Amino acid sequence: MTEYGFYIIADRFFEDFPDRNLKGNKKEKRPHYFAIRDNKTGLYWFIPMSSKVEKYRALMNKREQAHKPCDILHIAKLDNGKESVFLIQDMFPISEAYIKREYTIAGNHLRVTSENLAKTITKKARRILGMIRRGVKLLPTQPDVLKIEKELLVK
Repeated sequence: MTEYGFYIIADRFFEDFPDRNLKGNKKEKRPHYFAIRDNKTGLYWFIPMSSKVEKYRALMNKREQAHKPCDILHIAKLDNGKESVFLIQDMFPISEAYIKREYTIAGNHLRVTSENLAKTITKKARRILGMIRRGVKLLPTQPDVLKIEKELLVK
């Protein structure tokens, strides 16, 4: 697997870790998940993506107007030319065993090639993960990612 690449997850992951708050896989058709490697555990943290840019832009603007930080989301233009939303608040751990395949466009593996964007997303993800590890509940619909991580580490 390549860090900062996008992947399709096997449905088996969602069967083995049934958490109603995980973003649905859409029968292995969910567009893609962005991968960040956790060097401490060897697992990857996957960030779901969304094409609903305007919905999340409005949410980000609302948070900013309320003087709240907005590390839970990030909007960026990817190498495929489209803007997408990184749903950082919905990230979860996964092992390579659950990866179905790379997400490709015209046979090319989609990856974040901008070092600046990769650094920004990674920084936000690590900050959010740190909060989760300290017991901060970011959203009422937050998946129990620490439980998933614990189970993956004993497999």
